[in-house]
Amino acid sequence: MKKNVLSVLLLLSAFAVSFTACKKITDNKYGNDLSRGYYPLQIGKYVVYDVDSIIWDDYRQVKTLHKYQMRYTVSDTFLDNTKRLSYRLDVDIRNNDTFSWTPHRVIEVTPTTTTLEYKELNLRFIKMIFPVANALEWKGNSLIPSGDQDYTYFQDWTYRYSDQEKSFNNGKVFYDNTITVNEVNDSLNNPETMPNAYAYRTFAKEVYGYNVGMVYREITHWTYDGKPNMTSYRRGYSVVMRAVDNN
Repeated sequence: MKKNVLSVLLLLSAFAVSFTACKKITDNKYGNDLSRGYYPLQIGKYVVYDVDSIIWDDYRQVKTLHKYQMRYTVSDTFLDNTKRLSYRLDVDIRNNDTFSWTPHRVIEVTPTTTTLEYKELNLRFIKMIFPVANALEWKGNSLIPSGDQDYTYFQDWTYRYSDQEKSFNNGKVFYDNTITVNEVNDSLNNPETMPNAYAYRTFAKEVYGYNVGMVYREITHWTYDGKPNMTSYRRGYSVVMRAVDNN
């Protein structure tokens, strides 16, 4: 439980690049594929998120809430082990905007001719495919090995685009041109109404603003044993990230 919650929380409390204010697709700085502007990669650009996270601990039977900020900065480029151009994202963290930033981790982002690969804590995702278009689908977690039981629930997610060029309010900031990636929405039973039944919930989606990068992320994963005549409790996590500042 400890490995699963901490590793996944670190892994999933983030994914973003950042950049100038959101706008309609009217320029050609992204070459022949203007939809690349939903994930611009420019050295020195950053995005700051307000993060709300929950951890359900079935061992201690407690629900813990955390609030903090994270900043993602595109800091450098390099060639990965297959000689592909990749970008380094430095992630910093702080309790709130009155504290100084502290280094947290490093993320690798590799744009290919048709995809955007994202590597964190040795797990690699296909976060986007290009060109962006409503209703396109792909297996975004297909690069994650299936052997580690802590990450079994990542298998077979089908990502799907929706709401291209629609406006979106993340609860903090309004963006006028976004694309939504619906990653997974799966559940079984409800512990509140069926306390003796096994239950689970896995939900994830991300929203990207044009010329900004990720502006919203929500992911929840928990399981519940629901054993008759025994005390049961959820175990898992939930993370919501909302972009609040970028350059």
